[in-house]
Amino acid sequence: NFGTKENFNLYFYALDMARGPDGKMWVISDRTQAPSGLGYAIENRLAMSTIAKELYTGVVPKKLSVFVDGLKHLIKQMTQGDFSKAVLLTPGPHNETYFEHAYLSSFLNINLVQGDDLLAKNGTLWLKSLSGLKPVNTLLRRVDDRFCDPLELKNDSKLGTAGLVDAFRQNHLHMINPIGSAIVENLGLNPFMESICRYFLEEELILPQIATWWCGQEKERAFVLENLEKMVIKKIDTTQRVETYFGKKLSYVELLDLKELISRNPTQYVAQEEISFSTTPYYTQGKIEPRNSIIRTYALKNESGYRVMDGGLVRVSAQKDSFLVSSQKGASSKDLWILSDEAQEDVGSFLKQHAVVDTSLKQMPTSSAENLYWLGRYLSRFMSTARFMRYVLKKMAYSQRLEETSTHEVHLILQTTLTHLSMTYPGFLEQNEQFNTLLEINSLMKDVHRQGTLSYNMQMLSNAHISVKNLLEMESWKLFDKMYKEWNLFARKSTHSHHVYTSELDKVLIYSMAYKELVKESMMKEQGRILYDIGFRIEESLMLIAKMRAMVCVKLDKSLTYDLLEALLHSCESFNAYRTHYKSSLQLENVVEFLLLNSRFSKSLLYMCSKLLSDFRVLPKAKKYLSSYEEPIFKAHALLKLAKLETLVHLGDESLLYTELELLLSNLSELFAQCSLEFCKTYFSHHDE
Repeated sequence: NFGTKENFNLYFYALDMARGPDGKMWVISDRTQAPSGLGYAIENRLAMSTIAKELYTGVVPKKLSVFVDGLKHLIKQMTQGDFSKAVLLTPGPHNETYFEHAYLSSFLNINLVQGDDLLAKNGTLWLKSLSGLKPVNTLLRRVDDRFCDPLELKNDSKLGTAGLVDAFRQNHLHMINPIGSAIVENLGLNPFMESICRYFLEEELILPQIATWWCGQEKERAFVLENLEKMVIKKIDTTQRVETYFGKKLSYVELLDLKELISRNPTQYVAQEEISFSTTPYYTQGKIEPRNSIIRTYALKNESGYRVMDGGLVRVSAQKDSFLVSSQKGASSKDLWILSDEAQEDVGSFLKQHAVVDTSLKQMPTSSAENLYWLGRYLSRFMSTARFMRYVLKKMAYSQRLEETSTHEVHLILQTTLTHLSMTYPGFLEQNEQFNTLLEINSLMKDVHRQGTLSYNMQMLSNAHISVKNLLEMESWKLFDKMYKEWNLFARKSTHSHHVYTSELDKVLIYSMAYKELVKESMMKEQGRILYDIGFRIEESLMLIAKMRAMVCVKLDKSLTYDLLEALLHSCESFNAYRTHYKSSLQLENVVEFLLLNSRFSKSLLYMCSKLLSDFRVLPKAKKYLSSYEEPIFKAHALLKLAKLETLVHLGDESLLYTELELLLSNLSELFAQCSLEFCKTYFSHHDE
């Protein structure tokens, strides 16, 4: 029961068509529920205008910017000028057109959200943002009808928001396009479209459709079954797997099976005449070949009716002689020019008008904020573990070359530290005569199903990276993709060699350090980098505490202590900085002071506490008094400030444990863990709203 019929306007429409052998353009299908491809059309035009300017000599394509401005004007009308009330709903980063969703949201200056970013409450739709719930009254959706609301539609959908339909029903939400518009895409309507047009509009269709027969009619079904080998057969029920059968490609037995399927359930099938599409030049393997192509163009509702875009998206089949032209099947795209006598597209003004995005922290969707936070944490975790593992491997290889037997205890402590650091218990803690060190290292590097391993952390890092790609620069995408592919290629190889492991760790650390700096340089703090920084510092602090607890809290002989202090400094990238600062040999009290209590060294725990407290004050929910996530870091900062170095490195009577140092590190570990928990509850759960 929907009250206002104005809400059921088909605001945005796309049409797939192709040129037939008679030279006419034939309609292949309608796209009404969530038309895609506009972002690709814009990007193709901008790319062509930039890299192939010589093609524009004497040829002027009509502008696309007028159409995009129209869409932006429509959203402005719906939101009454407040673009923060508009969102683009995407299925998420694993959808094949996610790039376009991110690109289009950037152009339209609206937030890109997933179903979990929205909350329907009392008939109103809300955006879960860092500063709390924000009202949403306009939804540009890229999620199909039945997935939009698990409460009223497909109950197992993870892509929509429960209560979305009710918000629309109560006229609190504009939707481009409204739920239910998918009915127009039903191929069962095609045979009746001419009659529908005459009845409602009292006019003829301008563009002809491919001849279509609905098998639910007896006469038409008989014709289809008699000419099956000349037809293209499709199911009209899109809630199930959509199958397309090309009659001429089926064997005699397959044709009989298809006839039986149609006869058993005729209302579920349509047959279309098979026509030859026009072809487009396609460059592949050093030569040009013809490929079947389809044109997708768009129409937008305005005050006077509909405006058709002066251009479109040409999609080209990836396989020769294939009539299946789909991005899911690897189809590529080209720019479509409609020629004009006017001046060509002003790319600079196009970008200036549409490329500025409001990514302030207050408006940032919760999922984007959370993924930035975990991007920082997993990147720090991966780098810390990889760096320490590399040091362990190099130390083991060096001892083997010199045939040293006195380093066994050093290796044992380093290996158990690696287990504590990665939390891959029991790991090196349960070594016996049958224990194989290289096999454990191999597992720590390659086992993606074992929590804490490098491959596991790389996968978690990839998940976070994919979810925030729309906030990162293209160079970051390319670098991460290269790092991810090369790491997975290595993980699939069967190798058990110190040299191979070390070489791969060298390479992936270079990639990850470059990626870390690219993320840092390409984002402003106000755009969300502060969340990435907070995540990175919390994880780096926890990693440092774990290493120190495992390596320096027990009294050992001087030689062993020296080796462990050296390993600790190298794994923190602090060895040269320590040498420069102290100009002396490695001593426990100096290393503890340097890594814990030095307020000017960027990798010391005290420095990171200070930076975290500073960053917390920038966040949207910062209060006059300490919040629940600030308190633990404030306490940690106070503990470090009040700590006395001589007490930390003092041994009690007949004790081999630096009790005060262990107690301090234990308390700090709990405080940082508590901070992370409270931070996530405050900004990512919205449990109290």
